Amino acid sequence: MWRRLIRSRGFVLLIFAVIFSFGILGQVDTRMHIGGSDWDFDSLIYINVDDYILDDFVSQDDAQVDQDQPATVPAPLHTRVSLDGATEVASSSSEFGPLDVKGKEEDVLVPETVTRVEATVPASEPPQVEEKKQEKASIFVHKVCSGETLWDIAIAYGVSVDTISSANGLTNDNYLSIGQELQIPSVNGVLHQVASGESLWEISERYNVPMDEITRVNEIADASRIQPNTKLVIPGATQLRPRDVLLVNGQLQKAFDWPVKGRISSPFGARWGKMHNGLDIAVSTGTLVKAAADGRVTFAGWNGGYGILVIVDHGNGIETRYAHNSRLNVKVGQRVTRGETVAYSGNTGVSTGPHVHFEIRYRNNPVNPQTYLK
Repeated sequence: MWRRLIRSRGFVLLIFAVIFSFGILGQVDTRMHIGGSDWDFDSLIYINVDDYILDDFVSQDDAQVDQDQPATVPAPLHTRVSLDGATEVASSSSEFGPLDVKGKEEDVLVPETVTRVEATVPASEPPQVEEKKQEKASIFVHKVCSGETLWDIAIAYGVSVDTISSANGLTNDNYLSIGQELQIPSVNGVLHQVASGESLWEISERYNVPMDEITRVNEIADASRIQPNTKLVIPGATQLRPRDVLLVNGQLQKAFDWPVKGRISSPFGARWGKMHNGLDIAVSTGTLVKAAADGRVTFAGWNGGYGILVIVDHGNGIETRYAHNSRLNVKVGQRVTRGETVAYSGNTGVSTGPHVHFEIRYRNNPVNPQTYLK
């Protein structure tokens, strides 16, 4: 019986010992912030140790972040950030001013809560993109090395073969000599040397490239004052079109092309007691009559004894006349280039047979064409 009692008492004591140990551990656990409470059996039942551990770790991490966090709040990635549609945060280095938080007092953001936020600038304030300035065209001098081809050089400079060929007047792109110096424009185009008396407007018309574009690329301050022998890059041009200088120091030059090829039937000078102001060239009706130089058509039509007449103004007081034509190929105001067909030969006006009456005039004074035809 005693054994049974001892056993039953022991069992009871064991129960109390277990309960007591839980109480002591609860106090210790509470001081260690792990969980539990003083003699609170309900708390023993509802303890969630994981929550206590997690909260403790979070608080420790926050404390560590507070120690490592810099005193100032980093600026947003963009110059303007909108949070909840009410608060704007601007970078201290942005054009919108220093860091400022606006809004209701209860909605003011604590510095620790301001984070980097990517945002799009409103459509009413599009980002300003600075236009890239186009650089002035440059001219490089390249000395040909052994084994180099024009193709290799063109690739190296980022321009076309035609650009290099026209800039250097090459007649055979496959033939280069070692040590040969080539002038290479930095942009695709041709390298034009300004002739005496040549205007930028004339160059623009000849190459069909806007004068403003030539001025910009070559950084010409005054388009009305380009000096002879100046080398200009003509952007986009594919063929060199030099001007044969018609006038130097007030003197006409031997620089005019023949309008037609044929027999001279009547020269310049006195004829039948009168002055013959031109050169008659015998050709069959319908022969192509070509401009002797670049210029602008100032007359195209019927003109008395001239019959069907074309007059081309070449600038600097120089003009050429093409008479007795059968029909026209140009109109007044049209720009023509050297060798361009202006009319078709004929026998109109005062004429004894099909031919071309050709005149060269300087300051409205007729001169002997044979002196100035090439």
